[in-house]
Amino acid sequence: MGAFLGLGLSLIAWSRNYVNHNVPLTAALDGELVRFRGRRAGQLAYYVAGPLRKGAPPLVLLHSINAAASSFEMKPLYEHYAQSRRVIALDFPGYGFSDRSDRAYKPKLFRDAILDLIEQELDGASVDAVALSLGSEFLALAAQARPSLFRSLAFLSPTGFSYRSRSLRASNLLLSALRVPVWRRPIYDLLTSRLGLRFFLQSSRRTRLNRSLVDYAYATSHQPLAENAPYYFLAFQLFTPTILEVYRELPQPCLAIFGQDPFAGYELVGEFCNKPNWRIQSLPNAGALAHWDEPRAVIALLDAHFAAR
Repeated sequence: MGAFLGLGLSLIAWSRNYVNHNVPLTAALDGELVRFRGRRAGQLAYYVAGPLRKGAPPLVLLHSINAAASSFEMKPLYEHYAQSRRVIALDFPGYGFSDRSDRAYKPKLFRDAILDLIEQELDGASVDAVALSLGSEFLALAAQARPSLFRSLAFLSPTGFSYRSRSLRASNLLLSALRVPVWRRPIYDLLTSRLGLRFFLQSSRRTRLNRSLVDYAYATSHQPLAENAPYYFLAFQLFTPTILEVYRELPQPCLAIFGQDPFAGYELVGEFCNKPNWRIQSLPNAGALAHWDEPRAVIALLDAHFAAR
């Protein structure tokens, strides 16, 4: 017991005295960084680049949710498609340059952030949208709420297709424990140490880990209030147990690309193989960040998906 207490006190002292919680944060992506106030989701930010081209709707990119998520995760797709069409990458609430305040983070907030972006900043245009991991659930919820805003949907390593995902329940007890003031930041600092970030990110890759991905994850997670949204994620507050039913009812053309994700299972994806508006593609040589491991393969699949519309 004494050793455990000593370790805890050491962690708190390390966090308070040696960890910089205000690392300079530069833009994750090229192009213009735009800030606006969403009617429902509050202060939001997004990146925009690429030409407006007749016949090519805006392409919206949505990053994942984790302890150190950011729009930087979508960099390979953003840079590729910005050469030929208008591309927008949203910072979800609690991440990047969007509002990170201490508020309740629930799936509805993230759904509303997507809707605010399209309705207010894109004038309600019908978009193509690509989401990563848990961001896929929020995209599906947004497409369910306002189907006319989405021309096509693509999901990279989407969550919600495993038996385990159906049993996930929000834990208020865990959330309260994580948010105890004396250790809320030290625990987060431990999770987002460079060692922790390299372990998590390399686990999501099948190719060599890019140092730039680790560097930006470290910078964005070492900001004031950076722990607020991730703790809701860690306490299972951001998962929707019925999301499989939402996916099933989507009317839009849907593409799901699965790499080998050590943190998620895909046992339930089989039933979608026979749905006429769904296409399922597995990339056995890619990890959860398939667009970093096999960008050409992912882009080819996305190009075919967009062209089919």
